[in-house]
Amino acid sequence: MKRSLWIFVMALLSLQLPAASRNAVAAEPVKAEIPAGNGAITIKITGLRSANGNLLVALFNAKKGFPGKYENAVKQTSITAAGSEHVAVFSDVPFGTYAVAVRHDENANGKLDTNFLGMPKEGVGTSNNPKSKFGPPSFDDAAFTLDHRAMELNVNLRYL
Repeated sequence: MKRSLWIFVMALLSLQLPAASRNAVAAEPVKAEIPAGNGAITIKITGLRSANGNLLVALFNAKKGFPGKYENAVKQTSITAAGSEHVAVFSDVPFGTYAVAVRHDENANGKLDTNFLGMPKEGVGTSNNPKSKFGPPSFDDAAFTLDHRAMELNVNLRYL
């Protein structure tokens, strides 16, 4: 009888059951599922001259309105300029061609302040950090292709 009990206990111990411990630690953090054909774009913003106001970040999928007409963007967000790291994430974005525009609304008035010539008084930047000659960069200069699940961009703000 004792031998059969011993075999039974050993058989139970050899089963691979899920851990039921309150102290169990996951090997990887749980991530939100992104549907196939979609990805996430993480934008790291650098070059701020102050921690005042907000950073407005817009994702465009066409030339129309790029870079200044945020109402034409397919996605947009606002993050605080305070702190040492400035990151915006657009998730569940269908694969395709996009461009990002960022502006530093230092006085938090909700608009890009300009001088009498129309040049920005506040920081601006776009994906690919193109050098502009006269006027803002074109959509084509800032365009990138999202064709995988995760992408990271760096946008360096410029103050004119």
